[in-house]
Amino acid sequence: MKIKATLLLTGLMMCSVACLSNKKQTLYEEEVAYDYYRNDHYGYTVAYPLFLIPEGEGREEGQTFVADDGVSNMQVYHTDKTGLSLEEAYRKELEGRNASEKQLEENFYRMVWKEGKNTCTQYTFLAYGAFYELKFTYTPQNASRFEAAIPVIVESLTVDGSGREEDEDPDGFVTFLFDFLDVCFYEKNLNRLIRDKDPRLVSYIDPQMGLQRYYAPGAFAYLAGCDRNFGFDEYDDFTFEPSSAGEISVTELPDGKSVCELEFENEGEVYYESVEKVPDVVVNVETLETKAVILPYPDAEIRVVYVPNKFHSPVGLYFVLTPDGWKFVFIDDTLCGA
Repeated sequence: MKIKATLLLTGLMMCSVACLSNKKQTLYEEEVAYDYYRNDHYGYTVAYPLFLIPEGEGREEGQTFVADDGVSNMQVYHTDKTGLSLEEAYRKELEGRNASEKQLEENFYRMVWKEGKNTCTQYTFLAYGAFYELKFTYTPQNASRFEAAIPVIVESLTVDGSGREEDEDPDGFVTFLFDFLDVCFYEKNLNRLIRDKDPRLVSYIDPQMGLQRYYAPGAFAYLAGCDRNFGFDEYDDFTFEPSSAGEISVTELPDGKSVCELEFENEGEVYYESVEKVPDVVVNVETLETKAVILPYPDAEIRVVYVPNKFHSPVGLYFVLTPDGWKFVFIDDTLCGA
């Protein structure tokens, strides 16, 4: 069955937001690390600062994260506002709230109000016909921490569709891929993350296999890992940051279509296919002898994802299904004579 799925990046209304470089941000001389919360049932992912602690196992709809004062907190959840439009939900929530700030946009609304001495800030997003909310409650003592972190958290929120049937993504690959692309590819330079061994890549890499790169300094392709700086040189691109323009489209490569025939009309388009093995490597340039690359997981499922480079030519990203889930194992910069 062919799959085409789309991820809406709901946080794009924030124009000037600190990036999650190394999952850290400096807040008023305080260094704050971030982790990610994923809700598979309703299909959304959001970052949260590690000065907030997840409260137990959470609800099916979402999770509450509590500060060390026991009062300040962040709540993220899927909410039921059946039969309401975004504007109707906005008007209804404003009733009884003396909002000091309020904002209604095409796909979200925001409001700020007081509960006693504490400040409440709420963002509500409409995506795939469902509502997703981020609510922050914080004391005056925690105001500077929260007000600096909130834009980062809001920008990180992604929704990939709560209604996807399990038989459309039985092994969880598409859901995993959306998360990987958002965290490590879009609005970032993947080569730079790899070269710099960025912490954002750590959870996507298998410790047994590591990460390696196919590169071609001449007529032949070679394979290099971190011990040889992945084969990077001064001519490789470390600046291009692809933009999804708010929407990521993931499509299974059509039967009979070559990867070199792909035309990335926009950078938010990616394609994938299942393969039996990863590419061989040349071990003797005179005889053109090649050697197979053996994985530590026999018969593991392998998917290759085709993403655009700065010339809109394909780059291959190889993922393997390990006992610990899907992992990023190879990047191929040699496709189509690159």
